[in-house]
Amino acid sequence: MNKKLLHRALPGALLLGSTTAMATGFVPLSSGGFPVGNNSVSAYTVCNLTGEFGADEEGSIPPTFEPEGGSNNTCAIPRIPEGYQQIKNAIRPIKLLGLTKRFRPVKITIGHVTDRVWRNNVENSCIYGAKVRLSNTDADRLTPGKQYFEVNDILRGGFENQIPEAAYWYSKNADEVIYRIGLTSTSLVFEPESESEAQPLINEAPVDTNWVDFSTDINYRDDDGSSYRDSPWLLVKIACTAEEKPVVLPGALKFRQMGQEGQPLKEIEVDGFAPAGATADITAP
Repeated sequence: MNKKLLHRALPGALLLGSTTAMATGFVPLSSGGFPVGNNSVSAYTVCNLTGEFGADEEGSIPPTFEPEGGSNNTCAIPRIPEGYQQIKNAIRPIKLLGLTKRFRPVKITIGHVTDRVWRNNVENSCIYGAKVRLSNTDADRLTPGKQYFEVNDILRGGFENQIPEAAYWYSKNADEVIYRIGLTSTSLVFEPESESEAQPLINEAPVDTNWVDFSTDINYRDDDGSSYRDSPWLLVKIACTAEEKPVVLPGALKFRQMGQEGQPLKEIEVDGFAPAGATADITAP
């Protein structure tokens, strides 16, 4: 991330509060948000801020776990919890709509997302998971040189009328960490000039109970030098029964480039697993 940033958002502006500490593991996401300083409330909770949202040229410090010694592991888990069995698995291309040098429309595959669902029939719960790998692909055919698509926010939809919990699974294959997680459809740029800017207030990032937003910083080759092509597993846990069957929901996964190195704001929608009856609707701010 470049240290000279504009206030940019999808969709919204930027106003932030102070950070709070949470525990290792799945974090409950409440429609009431998370309390921050000055009696304010944020849709986001902070997770691993060691990389300063990509602003730190030395990169992020990955989470570790007990008994070997635990640190930097807020919102993180070392593995999928016991008792969960995988019931769905798909690998989906992430395609950006672009233009050729002759200004003809073209779909550019900038990476893939592995989409899975695990279910625990004893606890009556399901975990929806996504993991991204970006490829060595020119995402802008009109600009000289090679331009890489950067993913700053990954959203998963379909959780209206649910009580979701969220976490990330750092699987130690060159993953970037997750900086924050929010029950919102509004993604915001972090500005490193203020340490209080990790938790946007609800009036700037309104709660959207249908969506979970994971803030990260992955890029096959990042301009800031801290390149990570792989995301961790992004996990959302909800109640479900053995009879419920997840469906493929168009637009359930969103990948957003937030212009941290001056790139244009862009969003890519991809099909994703979701609970039966779910929609990919976004609540207007």
